[in-house]
Amino acid sequence: MYTSPTQARFLGVVPLVITYHVSVVRETHQTKRRHGGPALRQPGRVLLRIPTPRGPLPSWLRKAVLTSAGGWCTYCGSMGVRAEVVDHLVPLEQGGADDITNLVPACRSCNASKRERTPEQWRKSLERRHYGPPRWDEPPYPDILDYTEAGLTNLVREAQSEVLTAAHPYQERAAAKLKAYVHRLDATLRNLTPSQREEVLGSLRALIDQYDS
Repeated sequence: MYTSPTQARFLGVVPLVITYHVSVVRETHQTKRRHGGPALRQPGRVLLRIPTPRGPLPSWLRKAVLTSAGGWCTYCGSMGVRAEVVDHLVPLEQGGADDITNLVPACRSCNASKRERTPEQWRKSLERRHYGPPRWDEPPYPDILDYTEAGLTNLVREAQSEVLTAAHPYQERAAAKLKAYVHRLDATLRNLTPSQREEVLGSLRALIDQYDS
């Protein structure tokens, strides 16, 4: 049984506070008033989703993705919509990574409609809903429905290629900064205690092993 904080104070119960970071997604549905009145938005289920542990994308990577292909949205760029967010082709919830080969530019509308789906899954979902009753919480259908499966695959490949091309100068500058940081790191390690140095080197070895495996 749910106990509100106010009830807990009167009952002498200390409410449990969960410190895990979760994202709350509220589903809603649309109902209509009687006698032809305006539609009302009624709250539906509340879903709690624990996001995949991740850090923020490097600023240079985000800029490289958003400036690729002239800064247009991958999915509806032909309609003259600018890219505003970095979209994961394979969502993090499905095992996708924050890797440059998994990132394309997208507008907020397409990103919100795509949700935790791959482009192919998103297109099939739009096809199922295209001839059904519209839902108020769905953004307008983009022209992604005009693509065949093969056309959508080619569209995504072109976007990935353009991202890699746009990212090349950013990657060179990022690599140069990392090299300079390594020299500064060497000077710092020399002035640590043996135990501190070994602890830092152990973390570095674990990081290197991720790329050697």
